[in-house]
Order: sequence, then C-alpha cells, then structure tokens
Amino acid sequence: MSTDDELGSALSRVFDGAVALAPEPVPGRLAAGARRSGLRRQRRHVAAATGALAVTVLAAAAGLSAAGYGHSGADDPATSGHVRVSEQRFEELLAGALPKDGRLQRMDRAWTGGHSPHEMGSTLFYDDGSGASWLEVTVQYTADRVDQVVCMNAFQVPTDSCARTVQPDGSVLVIDKLRNQSVAAVREWRAVWAAPDGRQVRLTEYNGEPSNPSRSAPPLTDAQLTAAVTSPVWTEAFAALTPVAGTPDATVSADAHPSPTAAGTAETLLDELTALLPAGTTVDTRDPSNSRLAVTAQGRHSSLTVAFDPPSQRGLDDLATLPQTLPTPLEVREPLPGGGMVVVNATGNGKTATDVLLHWGATVYYPDGAQLRVNEWNGEKGYEAAPGTPALDLAALKAIVLSPSWRS
Repeated sequence: MSTDDELGSALSRVFDGAVALAPEPVPGRLAAGARRSGLRRQRRHVAAATGALAVTVLAAAAGLSAAGYGHSGADDPATSGHVRVSEQRFEELLAGALPKDGRLQRMDRAWTGGHSPHEMGSTLFYDDGSGASWLEVTVQYTADRVDQVVCMNAFQVPTDSCARTVQPDGSVLVIDKLRNQSVAAVREWRAVWAAPDGRQVRLTEYNGEPSNPSRSAPPLTDAQLTAAVTSPVWTEAFAALTPVAGTPDATVSADAHPSPTAAGTAETLLDELTALLPAGTTVDTRDPSNSRLAVTAQGRHSSLTVAFDPPSQRGLDDLATLPQTLPTPLEVREPLPGGGMVVVNATGNGKTATDVLLHWGATVYYPDGAQLRVNEWNGEKGYEAAPGTPALDLAALKAIVLSPSWRS
C-alpha cells in the first residue's frame, strides 16, 4: 500500500499542476493545504525516527483544509478557560512582528483562530511593495520536543537550503527554503521557532500564491523571518492558549539526527530487506539515512524503502479500522492466520489514481499493532516517482513483507 507520504506528495503535485494558471485564492489554498499537511506528516515521521524501532520513510498526507496546518486536535475552545484572541487582534500582533513597510490584506475564510484551544493562526496576503504574497501563520502549543523540529529531508521534499540553530534559551529556529516540483518557479520558505515547553510559531511565505508565483522570491528575508517568529508580540497569543498535556519542558540537545538506536535499526532493516530480495536482484545503492535500497532486476531500476513500527495502540487502531476503509482501485487485502492483515497496492498521483502507476507497496498489519511497510518507485529521490515497470512486482513485495524473519 502506498504510504500516506507518497499519496500526500502526489496529491499536492496534482493540485499544483491543475491550478498553476488560476489566480483565485481558493484553488491555491487547496494545493497549499495538501503540501502543508504533507510537511506536518513529515514532522510526525521525524518524531517516530527518534524511537527505538521507528524508521522514517517518505512523508506527506493529503489534508486539504486551509485551516488544517499544525492542528493539535478538534478540542472545544470553550473548554480552554482562556479568552480567545480576535481575528483583528491577531492581525495586529502579526503586523507588529513583520517589517513596518509592508501591508497585510485579508483573504476570504482564511482565519483559523477558533479551531482548538491549543492554537490560533491566519492566512493573509503580505505586500512589501513588490507584489502581494501568501503568508500562513500559526501560533500553537504542541507536545513536540525541540529535537523533533528539524530541517525537511531533501530526499523527501525539493529543497534549496535549510538552517537549524539552537538559541541560548534552548529554543530551536529552523528556516527551510523549499521548491515545488510541479511548478518550477514556486518558492515556499518557512520559519519555525520552537521552545522546550511546547510553544511554537510557524510562518510560511510564498513568492505570490502557492500555485501562481508572481515574483522571484518570497518577500521576507531570513533575518525578517527570524524576527517574525521570535517576536515578543506572541506572548499575548500564547497567554490565550492552553498548553498540550505532556508538553516537554527540558532543553534537548541540538543534534537533529536520528538516535543511534534508530540508525542501527535502519541498518538492520536494510540487511533483512537485502536478504529477502528475489534471486537475480542486485543492490546498486544502500542509503540507511532514508531506509532505501536502489535495486536492479531484469534490467529495471527502482528504489525500495522499508519501515517498521513497533506495537502500539495507534497500530491496533489502524488495523481495526481497515475493514471500514474503502480500498483504492488496485488495493488487495488478505487476512493473516492468527490475526492481522497484509495489504498490497499500486497507485498513481493520488490515492485513487491508476493511470499512470507510480507507487507500489506492501504493508503487514500485525495483530499486536506493529506494522511493516515496503514501498517501491522508479527514481532516486522520494518525490521523483516516474512511470514504468518496477524492478519488483507486487507479488515479490508481498512475499518480502510476509517473511517470518522480520519478527524473529
């Protein structure tokens, strides 16, 4: 089954291509929403990679709501006990954090302030005199540790550059400069400030609209992005929000790399995957940092990734909800003796797309909540899936994931 990451990335590309020539805000908001949700899923996978047995694969899911970024849950704001910051006041705070020579302009239905007691935010246009550009801002409490706030993986997302710094107070600042694979001129720059107590400010800017660039670069420089997300004006916003239960409060090391245990697990998983490859398959490249093997079989070249999630309640929930989930056109499910399920699937750009096929995968849902995933595509990077017959067919992927050696 294709990962959420692949599907979200693919859906984002579909929206980008479909609305590249449309200037209206709504279509651009759909494309931005898919991409935003994809980045959010990446952060969750980074968090999983710091655990003992979780290995990050590809990241992105297909959330389309403009209010969906950074959401901590659909809690009732009335339960927070805090006075909400009005839309007008939030925009005043944002204006105080941005350069004084720019001008903010509202867009319809962009306010996200009432969705959760843990967050508030808005989507607006910002004009510095050289053309209006789309801004997305979220102020929130999360349960993220600061070591989970890292640069986007250039294997998963087209990236021009990224800088991650740890501040003297233990907070982390990340400035990512991302590209769009479908619309070559689009630039998406994001700044994230995260404190050890769970406070986060996220600002994303585009060079125009998400699928309709109107200038060569977004308006805010690195220094201006830094000033915006670290501005003291957000103290008032945080005072109106409720911290998330379990929020960490300890300063964490600046090391943004996966723990030695997780890295060791990636090596072990790749060893097992290599041993289970069909006869005649050769390994061209081994990339433990992305849990990837580049392989060749019968003259065909593809990439394989492998991921294992240990037993968890979330895994049990995933297994329990499978029968109610409508399968995608080529998805095939098979119950396993003793419980669990094996799922194989092939998709194109989008969860239900089959023309052309770009992603192939097999997933085992174990009865104890563990999961094993092997995914395949033609290309080097995770976002470079190309059509063509893959090196291994679905039968081969299914045989690999069903091997008892994974749990021995």
